[in-house]
Amino acid sequence: MNKFPNKVIDFFRKNLAITKQEVIFVGFLFFALVVASLNKFINQNPAHEGTRKYLQYLIDSLEDEETKTFVGTDINSNPVDTANLTNIIKTTTFSKLKDSDTLKKININTASRVELMRLPGIGEKTAQKIIELRMKKKFIKKDDLLEIDGIGRKKLERIEKFITY
Repeated sequence: MNKFPNKVIDFFRKNLAITKQEVIFVGFLFFALVVASLNKFINQNPAHEGTRKYLQYLIDSLEDEETKTFVGTDINSNPVDTANLTNIIKTTTFSKLKDSDTLKKININTASRVELMRLPGIGEKTAQKIIELRMKKKFIKKDDLLEIDGIGRKKLERIEKFITY
């Protein structure tokens, strides 16, 4: 009866160059993993569903609170506390602006890179170019954006209803 475990231990010792104690320890860990997995599938307790939902509620409420106090960074990558600002768009998910979102304006001179990327047709590289140009000079009119590679007349027409200066 002890021949099989000894054969298994000898096999691993010879092929993996490990000690008998290491083989026994790894075997014990594997056995514990199998038992724990089976226990999880066999003993699914519906009473734990309430706890899971409550934890999910707590996580969601933390996310909601975070969106009220932090939006992004300024042009120097410093965190911006925007709790008292009303001109910055506060969202919980990243999405491109649609034609129905014309009431939400993004200030080209203060928006973070992520906020600029919400504009239609503006990707990460173009947003970075906008930030680099505004560090040199402030945008005063919409035609100032035409100086940026990647922004032409058509793209400017698509984004002008979403931007402010």
